[in-house]
Amino acid sequence: MSEQISFIGKELFSDKEVAEMERQANVLIEYAKEKRNWENAFQRWSDRKSQDGTSPYGCCGFGSMCDWCDDPGSGRPCVRALNAMCREKHLTINYKQRDFETLWNRGVPRKGV
Repeated sequence: MSEQISFIGKELFSDKEVAEMERQANVLIEYAKEKRNWENAFQRWSDRKSQDGTSPYGCCGFGSMCDWCDDPGSGRPCVRALNAMCREKHLTINYKQRDFETLWNRGVPRKGV
């Protein structure tokens, strides 16, 4: 975007500022994609584990986030419960790691731990 954004003849943002805003928007888009992919993988893992019947992984009531589950019958219940738990406890998830067993057993580590 080489042209400057202007409003009634006055420059609002320089080319450099526009480029920085576009870069930040791209970072947010990539983060959202990474989060969505991680959440989908976590729910698939949970669904697969609950179906095999050989472990408590994925089974309702056995996970660290199950206390936050409101409707296990629709959509992505484990993801919704995990997100609710993280919001309440002020936790963050590293979406680059896929150690779902640890997450299921102990929850999400606190920031800086």
